[in-house]
Order: sequence, then C-alpha cells, then structure tokens
Amino acid sequence: MSIKTIIIDDEYLAIEELAFLLSKSSHIDIVGKADCGIDGLELVKKLKPDLAFVDIKMPDITGIQFSKEIKMKNINCKIIFTTAYDQYAIEAFNVDAIDYVLKPYEEKRVLKAVSKAKDIIENNHINTSKIQINNIILNKLPVLKDDKLILIDIKDILLIYTEDRNIYIKTREEIFISSYSLQELEDRLRDKGFFRTHRSYLVNLNKIKEISPWFNGAYVVILEGVNYEVPISRNQVKPFKQILGI
Repeated sequence: MSIKTIIIDDEYLAIEELAFLLSKSSHIDIVGKADCGIDGLELVKKLKPDLAFVDIKMPDITGIQFSKEIKMKNINCKIIFTTAYDQYAIEAFNVDAIDYVLKPYEEKRVLKAVSKAKDIIENNHINTSKIQINNIILNKLPVLKDDKLILIDIKDILLIYTEDRNIYIKTREEIFISSYSLQELEDRLRDKGFFRTHRSYLVNLNKIKEISPWFNGAYVVILEGVNYEVPISRNQVKPFKQILGI
C-alpha cells in the first residue's frame, strides 16, 4: 500500500535528510513538507495524510501540541515523532504516537518506524472496512430454494422453526430452508421485531393475532397465515409480556 506522508520540522536539512531516507521505502509517498507546526496543521487538514513525521521541539507549537490538535479535530493521521531529545519519549507515547525516532537519523531505525506504521495503518483500514460492512443494515434474508440462494423480505417472514435438525422459514406463500442456526437468526433479527418464544420457535411479533394461556404458566400464540398454535415456553412468558406491554 502507498502511505501518504508529510514531514514537519523547523530545520530544512532535517526535512531533506528524512525525505531521502523515506524515499528508500516503496510504501512511503511524501505528499507535503512544512517548516513549522502551524503550517503542518494546515497541510494535515488539506491533504489528509495517513502519516506525519513531526519534530517535537518547534518554535511555534510543539509536536505534542500538534498531536493533540489533530486528535481534537478527529483527523485520522498517525504520528511518528522526530527529535534529538530522548527525554520527550514518555510524553510522546502518552499522546498515542506510534513511534519515536531520534536524530541524527539512522536509515535502519527510520525504515523500522515505517514498517511499524505500515502495519498499524493497514490494520486500521481493515478494521474500518469491517465496521462499515457491519453497519450496513439489510431488510433481506438469504434462504435456500431449489438449490439456489434467494433473498426474501424480512417483513414477510411469519415464523422460523427447527424440525428434524433443519431450520425452516415460513412466509404466507412458501417455506424455505435456512443455512443459519436458530440462534444466529435470533441475533440477526432481534431488532426487526422477532422473538424467541421457545427453543424451537422464533416468531415475528408483528404477525401475532391471538395470545392464549396454555398449561403450567405457558402460553400459545396464533400468527397471521399460520394454521396452528405456536408455544411460548414458561421461561419466555415474562420477557414476552414486557415487550408487548401486557
């Protein structure tokens, strides 16, 4: 991957030396340079780099202040501090710097910092993608029909049940087989109005027509489009009533 990188240092020669060493890495793409912290902040806002090499001790704002500022602005730019003063190390890591490189620069040490940054940035991109995927809300459910996978509307599902170790999904027109377990379907459909009435049944609460007491404190329900009673186990009666407000 290409890591968009900026260098911020108040010493021109330090910028050029670091840029030369970074050019030895195929992963680094230097997109900007700044000779003070204020200009560096503007670069970060404008270019949105993945990584910034920042001198800790600058005359206008320190690297620590720079790091706190981009954090306050919720800018996702990783920081590697550069300095001739190792006494700043603890403070640097307290502001979530991913590394700390001392001057005068050593090529091996700079490239090691790049490798570390690459791993962190790649993992961050992967996690962000996962978060984005997990945040997608679908109102469809994949089911099996004639050896094909089709998508049905969740709102059309009346009942999901297990029988002979298979999981069946019933709509008004058809009954489908699901490749998910009943527990997986419960987790997936809980916020869609579905409730586990019994260890073998998951019902669409919006399709309930009648509720009747059964024996030993259990209940049964009648669903639209279902011509038999569905049990509510005694253990599930209390949460069932709480959800329906009865």
